[in-house]
Amino acid sequence: MDLTKDVPRSPYEKLGSINFLPRSIDKARAELAGTLGDYVWRIGRTERLLDFLGIEQDEFIEAIRIHKTDQAVWAWIKQRMTPRSSDEIDAHNKLQATDEPKAGSTWDWPSFRGFLEDCGHGHRDDIRRHFDRLDLDEGREVPQGGRTDW
Repeated sequence: MDLTKDVPRSPYEKLGSINFLPRSIDKARAELAGTLGDYVWRIGRTERLLDFLGIEQDEFIEAIRIHKTDQAVWAWIKQRMTPRSSDEIDAHNKLQATDEPKAGSTWDWPSFRGFLEDCGHGHRDDIRRHFDRLDLDEGREVPQGGRTDW
């Protein structure tokens, strides 16, 4: 995965019914290849995802190094992760997909709006969620009002 030339998968994409996981895999693969570019993966949403799964970052990157396909990575994660019910996974997915800027955080509303401006979508005052902002920034279409199929 070369994130100096391409973008990672949408944060909405799922592996094993867990959103953001394919994107985290893409970023980890790019780190291993030395082609992460401006992307980061060891903080933020991937950090929260790995905490939810009960997997350490170093374990995750080593699994990505060893397992070359998403299916093999998912098989490893299923063996290693903290057991989660489908309701817990659904709640985690919804929490991640509906996350909006918060006052006093790194991503407050002025920063969020500024980022939309910088990536050419300042006119989209209907965009409120971080996942939609990421999709827009990376050239994916986002319907009016944002996605709701998480």
